Amino acid sequence: MLTKVAENIYKKAVPLPNNPLREINAYIITGEKNLLIDTGFNRPECEEALKSAFTELGIESTDLFITHLHSDHCGLVTKFATEKSTIFAGETDGELINFEAGNLYWRMLDDLFIKYGFPKAAFGRNTDIHPGRKYCHEGRVDFTYVEEGQVLYYGGYELEVVATPGHTPGHMCLYDRKKKIMFGGDHILGTITPNICIELSCENPLQDYLNSLKKVEKLDVKLLLTSHGTPIEDMYGRIKELIGHHEERLAEVVQILGDEWKTAYMVARDMTWEIDCKDWDDFPAPQKWFATGEAISHLQYLYFSGSISREEKNGVYYYKK
Repeated sequence: MLTKVAENIYKKAVPLPNNPLREINAYIITGEKNLLIDTGFNRPECEEALKSAFTELGIESTDLFITHLHSDHCGLVTKFATEKSTIFAGETDGELINFEAGNLYWRMLDDLFIKYGFPKAAFGRNTDIHPGRKYCHEGRVDFTYVEEGQVLYYGGYELEVVATPGHTPGHMCLYDRKKKIMFGGDHILGTITPNICIELSCENPLQDYLNSLKKVEKLDVKLLLTSHGTPIEDMYGRIKELIGHHEERLAEVVQILGDEWKTAYMVARDMTWEIDCKDWDDFPAPQKWFATGEAISHLQYLYFSGSISREEKNGVYYYKK
């Protein structure tokens, strides 16, 4: 379904089959030049949904803005870019997007998770279990990199680039100061909490994320257009909820740790998760991956703040209070 959310701004809910997120909101700004913000996975269902939106709007070509490196946001980037298109992204995530199109990125990410206690032999390479790998974009993307404060002009909007690392190392938002509208990507979501996960180029993503929340809290935003779920009218109330959520999570992690050395995978197993499974063993393998990544981010935050200890044993990190 194509929905007009503001003058010259349209939202297309792109399905994400067999994924807990269910769909992603791709935004299309129309005008003398068009801009597509995020794309969906590289799979036929997503491509057909976006094509139908383009047909309905009478669009043949568009520029693209990719908020961050996850494949549900950039999987179709090469299929919707024409020779006339400019493809915008932040440099940090843009470089990672091109890196993740090959096998080396996923090998390194595997090794990183193994270092935090993810079972080496239980799941095989995450090439087999990770939806981001299965539905990644094809080929190298010729990005035009944007920086903090840079302004893009589309459909009568003055879209200022706002760097919001945390959900990914180089996550970017777009903000119109005059119209008080922000395209928030996955930085702030209304119905779920963004997954804060370890990445190749970031050791303390939760600290980055909390800093980015406080950064956008200073902006005057009346309408926050999110990549998943419905638009958020009270961004400030939602920021308080997200900060409170992570404070509770940090306290839970400390309680789980106690005085015993535990890996992030062991901590994730005992954390509270809102997922329709009877126990940890019943979790789908990809969800164990994301849960472990979330546990890592909280453990690393506590470690860097001096609240807990960390030791490396046989190439694996262990933590205790």
